Amino acid sequence: MESRTLIRQLTEQPLLRDLPTDAAQAVLALRYCVLCRRNGRDPMPELERRWGNILAARRYRLVVEAIGHVWPEAFAVAPPCCPRVSHDEALLAAMVGAAGAGNRANFDWLTAEMLGGDAREMLFVALDNFLRARAPGRV
Repeated sequence: MESRTLIRQLTEQPLLRDLPTDAAQAVLALRYCVLCRRNGRDPMPELERRWGNILAARRYRLVVEAIGHVWPEAFAVAPPCCPRVSHDEALLAAMVGAAGAGNRANFDWLTAEMLGGDAREMLFVALDNFLRARAPGRV
């Protein structure tokens, strides 16, 4: 493999449309929450509309707060209209997938280099609680 090809593969950001639906929705909701925060608006009405229930909206807000609390640096969020996801957003998408599958080992593998055990636990539980609130009959 040419070094040019390898560099492109390592640096290319995935397209939002190529993510699984749950992951893409989580990324878009995070972008919306950041936008609301910058403009002094409450994201809850849109989150509730997006997922159809207030419990899921509240639990997603806890996910956003957990990310803000445990992430070692500022979380990189792409602009709302950007078709590509940032590296942090791609990691969030993968974490949503791992939590949705109940795959704690994969979740830990994804986040172990940057988050300690307590931070991983908090984030996994927050994502799991959010995903259970979204799924009908699983709360």
